[in-house]
Amino acid sequence: MNQRTRPTPEVIAVEIERLKAVHPLVPTHSFFGDDNRAAITAQIRVLQERMSLDQIHEIFGELSDGGDFSQNTLDCALTAHDWMQGLLAEDESPPAFGWEGIAR
Repeated sequence: MNQRTRPTPEVIAVEIERLKAVHPLVPTHSFFGDDNRAAITAQIRVLQERMSLDQIHEIFGELSDGGDFSQNTLDCALTAHDWMQGLLAEDESPPAFGWEGIAR
């Protein structure tokens, strides 16, 4: 698996803006009942705060204090982290790309 290089702070800022723009345009919930907007909010927060894996699991994980655990939100937060760290494969898209495909 080829990895990407880490995005620059400027590229991360653009991705945050793309996520903010698509947030109100995606369906509130997926076909499976997942909260799409909570997942996008988590991705934005991960990128804005440059969260570590430990921070992500603490905030969005099963044992988080919030009590509203969602595997989908955690998975999306982890995807944002992996993109930010350059850990996604070359053929994987930035976080906003998938959301833009389902925006109304």
